[in-house]
Amino acid sequence: MSTRTDLLELSVDALTALSNAGFVKRAQKDVVEGKLPEIEQQPDGAVLARYPDGVTTTLPPGLPLREARCSCPATGLCRHRVTLVLAYQSKYAGGASEAVADAAPWCPSTLAGAVDLLPRVTLEQARRMAGARPAIRLTAGSTPNARLPMCDVRFLSRTSLALARCDCKQAENCAHIALAVWAFAQGERQQPGFSSMTVELDLAADAAPTPVQDGASAVEAIVALASQLWLDGTSQNPLILDTRFEKALQEASQLGWRWVVEALTQLRQAVAGQHARASNADPATLLHLVSMLMARLGAARARTPLPASQILGVGVSGEVALDHLRLVPMGSQCWSDEAVDGVRMIWADPDTLAVTVMEKTWPRADSGATAIALRDRRLVGMPLHRLAASQIVTRAAKRRANGLLTVGTGATQTSALPLSGGAWDTLASPLRQPDVASLRAHLRSLPPDFVRPLHAIEHVHVVPVAALVDCLWDAASQTLCARVQLAAGDDNLLLLRLRHDAATPGAIDALARALEDDPLAVAGSVSSEAGQLSMTPLAVLTAQGLQVPQLAAQGTPVNLARGQGDDKSALHALLEGTMNLLAQSLRQGVRHQGDGAVARATEQAAALRAAGLARCADALAAALESMKSSDPTMLPERLAALYALLHTLGSDS
Repeated sequence: MSTRTDLLELSVDALTALSNAGFVKRAQKDVVEGKLPEIEQQPDGAVLARYPDGVTTTLPPGLPLREARCSCPATGLCRHRVTLVLAYQSKYAGGASEAVADAAPWCPSTLAGAVDLLPRVTLEQARRMAGARPAIRLTAGSTPNARLPMCDVRFLSRTSLALARCDCKQAENCAHIALAVWAFAQGERQQPGFSSMTVELDLAADAAPTPVQDGASAVEAIVALASQLWLDGTSQNPLILDTRFEKALQEASQLGWRWVVEALTQLRQAVAGQHARASNADPATLLHLVSMLMARLGAARARTPLPASQILGVGVSGEVALDHLRLVPMGSQCWSDEAVDGVRMIWADPDTLAVTVMEKTWPRADSGATAIALRDRRLVGMPLHRLAASQIVTRAAKRRANGLLTVGTGATQTSALPLSGGAWDTLASPLRQPDVASLRAHLRSLPPDFVRPLHAIEHVHVVPVAALVDCLWDAASQTLCARVQLAAGDDNLLLLRLRHDAATPGAIDALARALEDDPLAVAGSVSSEAGQLSMTPLAVLTAQGLQVPQLAAQGTPVNLARGQGDDKSALHALLEGTMNLLAQSLRQGVRHQGDGAVARATEQAAALRAAGLARCADALAAALESMKSSDPTMLPERLAALYALLHTLGSDS
């Protein structure tokens, strides 16, 4: 009788993913203390465990761990089921579960036969979902991962499909797991031995790419909206823009263009924030959103390696309920405007490495009323400043397509637990990067933002901090600029930049104190500017715990040295000046700026040409021609092309 390979290959991390950390730690403790059940493998392959207290647990082959039969009073997963696995490994493999698991990469296409044995209802659901031809990101390795539009699937066993785990509510033996296996099989046929790739799932062999439904009306509505923004500016009466936004959103929604709908929603919120004098309103952000929206439409019409359906988000559902979820805090972003205070709490799932966002707003206190500090507002039953330094365990979470998360607050469904000092150690690549070179290589490997799924926050990473090089205050831009050493070598410097925000008066001083307190790691949103990587820090991990600057109390000001964190080259200053010119034009509207604006744009084009940036100069000149044209529909597309070119050069120059 052969041993159960599916149980022998389960590592501690895999067991934790299939159950929870508490059960695994308790089971490990019992193994160390010798409190093991009697293990018997029956002829049909079922494993029977008999415990000294009379409890018996049976795990038949082909069933998920939580479906093992146990005589204890627990209604769900229990420690006996977990201990059964560790005891079986102790008897048949010496207990070294990590050593038993083979670290060599493998492909879940080998499990295709097991998919056919799934319940008929599950297979029918999977085939209906596959009919939408979803784009699935595949990553090979010792624990292969498939990132579907709404769920993540991990394969924890080479021999048992029952031990694959999805983060949806069903968790195991669900339709998403079938889709993931089919996607790996398709990927293996297209590119044998791949390490990572994206496939548009197609169950019909050699079928032509699915044509995207004609969206001429939607494109026309979006271009009309973008044209009005450029011509009359984002400062125009928002009531005038509402009709344009509603029309564009309605057209895109009817076509199922999920990422276009999300892009329009973000743009609308940014325009509203500008009018409400939001503390985080930024002309550069508006320029980015308008340009990326037009670039996404352009990429969908062009011939690219990525299918148009993936770029537009066709077939991506709006929301999915998740299974047992453990979330590690990654910091927060706060803002306020004339009417509300708002917060975005950023979280990472150590199992799938997905980054999610919880967002909440509260009405501001009326004049004369006692205002509640934003850090003391409550979410998931806790003050924000405490929640930001806790980990969440929940069975009542729903995730939207763009990564926004809603969590139920029932005491039996959601709990906030103290954060351990090694919480970020459970995060792996690509979320956690060891040095600047690895981080830069990862960012360069990604497709452009305008063809990727649109998430509420982009490019969040965790990096180690070996030393603080300097910490300066740039009074001109009201920004703290600090350089930190990630690893040995002069090329391992990362620039941290945090701009003062009236909504978070204690953030700058809190960040300065955290950086001077021997930080261990920092999490934030990473970007590339002038060839240098910079991060907007969201949280800093120190020996004293997790510090979240934007939710820190206002304390004694830190005396910072004055200076600039980075010296811009003449080329970068020219590119930045062109960006600022575009942002100003978008805010004011090109038709309201008069001949002076045209003259400035003409001078800027000449300067770009003199600096050898002929493509940028030609693109700006083409945009100028569109401004003079009686047909304004070409203006948004040409300005988006110019922005994309400037953004690329500004990142690498």
